[in-house]
Amino acid sequence: MAKTTKKTATRLKTSSTPARSASTPAARIDNVSVRMYCMGTGDCFLVKFHSGKQAVFTMMIDCGSCRGSQSDFTPYLQDLAGSLTNKTIDLLVVTHEHNDHVNGFDKCYDIFKGLTIKEAWFAWTEDPTDPTGAAAVLKQQQQKMRTGLRNAIDALDKDRQAFLADKRHNAFRIPLEDNHAAFLMGLNTLASINLSDIPNDDKPSLPGMRKIKQLLAEKKTKIRYLTPGSSLDLSQLPGLTFHVLGPPASRDSIFRSGKAGTDVYNKNLALNNSSLPVNAFLGLSGDIARNDLPFSSVYIDEPPSGKVQSPPAAKAMLPANAASQAETAAAPVGKGSDSVINAYFDPSYDWRRIDNDWLNSAGALALRLNSHINNTSLVLAIESTGTNKVILFPGDAEFGSWESWHCIEEWKTKGKDGKPWAEDLLNRTVFYKVGHHLSYNGTALEKGILMMKDPNLAAMATLDRHRIAKGWTSTMPNKPLLQELLRRTQGKLFIMDEFEVMPPPSSQLDPSTLGEDAYIAFTSNGKLLYKQYTLSV
Repeated sequence: MAKTTKKTATRLKTSSTPARSASTPAARIDNVSVRMYCMGTGDCFLVKFHSGKQAVFTMMIDCGSCRGSQSDFTPYLQDLAGSLTNKTIDLLVVTHEHNDHVNGFDKCYDIFKGLTIKEAWFAWTEDPTDPTGAAAVLKQQQQKMRTGLRNAIDALDKDRQAFLADKRHNAFRIPLEDNHAAFLMGLNTLASINLSDIPNDDKPSLPGMRKIKQLLAEKKTKIRYLTPGSSLDLSQLPGLTFHVLGPPASRDSIFRSGKAGTDVYNKNLALNNSSLPVNAFLGLSGDIARNDLPFSSVYIDEPPSGKVQSPPAAKAMLPANAASQAETAAAPVGKGSDSVINAYFDPSYDWRRIDNDWLNSAGALALRLNSHINNTSLVLAIESTGTNKVILFPGDAEFGSWESWHCIEEWKTKGKDGKPWAEDLLNRTVFYKVGHHLSYNGTALEKGILMMKDPNLAAMATLDRHRIAKGWTSTMPNKPLLQELLRRTQGKLFIMDEFEVMPPPSSQLDPSTLGEDAYIAFTSNGKLLYKQYTLSV
């Protein structure tokens, strides 16, 4: 193999050894290579389990990026397909339904169509036959939140267009315009991950999730929907056990946020600031109902139809007796009231009316939806029963999920010295796929990173600040988390791209010094395709 540098390397050769027969005992797995495809901020991993130099099992985890077209994704996925033995993925894991984890299945559908996928794992929240009915309830709520978010963004965008169309001078125009732009940018950033980019697409799943499920059905692939607290042994991987930590079985945990300064940094994700407006958002495209208005019902003169008419008929904003007086009395107060009402509903001043001010709660709704889906991530801890080493793939699980791992009833005292099994697994973790692109909410503190005590810990983070949504640049990477990971990995933190990451991990440890058996950064035609770390298990 050619000498490896930070930027280029010779590809690992795929073994041409014939497949063993069913009667031949599977060889012991002694090393695992974790390949992170560098296709932009988002997850696409190829994990190969080796016996010696022979790859005996291939697992793929997710396929997506927050930005990129089919032509952008194609070089990475062509490389992935070309590195497979007999174009076969033994196990496909889809952690959760965010575009930065699944849109590659849609954009490069034809590549996946040409592959053999023997088995696929999803979280229990994706199970259409979930006997408890909880998965269906979560999906329904998720769809309502998505529809509500889309309607709220459309309404806020119309409000902004009205503001921009009004060219009259106003002392507050510049800060108002900046505020409108920043707020909509934030909403659209979260929408890009949570909503379909297909116009008028109101189907219950994102295109990438629909496409991969459709393909698996066509291929008659074996599918498992996994629940927390279960452990799986695969005959092809003797000595390895897959432990399922998440997503939580409890709805409360899926919606739970962390304690400020202890488990996560301070963020307001309170339910009453986010989920309650959903029904109102859902109705934005229809008639305005009594409860949709921002005023008490005593200020509404309800017409016989039972529906509140839209402005300019909204003299109804006055109490019934005041509205009557304004029409019949000649007193200056009545005339003044009429002039105020007419000015209030003058279309040229739409942008400064307070009627739609409540739409600002769409920001909390968007964050709530994002966290909810992150906490439905399938979380896997792969344990070597011979060496006690653990490899952790948490998807984008947030605090509610991390906390729930320690509360799995059958695991509460299973760990060393009677401690929770989840804590024991974290103590022995030697490889960690960093959750949610090095953000504050993707890694728990006291119930997460602070429990990772193995001196051989290494980590990979799917962050590329060249290709990232603008709204994320102020939060990714989270500096305290970055510094903690650098301390615990002793510099073995491999980020997709170190652009604007301070301090860059390579300033502490040049990964090329680890040797090509441990680290590869593979470049083709001037494009970095992947970074790969190999560890013994």
